Amino acid sequence: MEHDGYWSDTIEVQCPYCGEHVEIVLEPDVWGTLVQDCEVCCNPWQVTVTRDRYGDPAVRVERAQ
Repeated sequence: MEHDGYWSDTIEVQCPYCGEHVEIVLEPDVWGTLVQDCEVCCNPWQVTVTRDRYGDPAVRVERAQ
């Protein structure tokens, strides 16, 4: 298998509504704030993605306003 240099990060987060743990996939160029619905309860999350100088993500999930 060839590697094209493009990878994704899989991050486990906890839904702020139902408490379920869900995996989300982040492409390497994703950062900032976005809204995503929970796969389990369908409520909207506000997801904030920051990256360190090495490109490693830090993710915060809270109820969308």
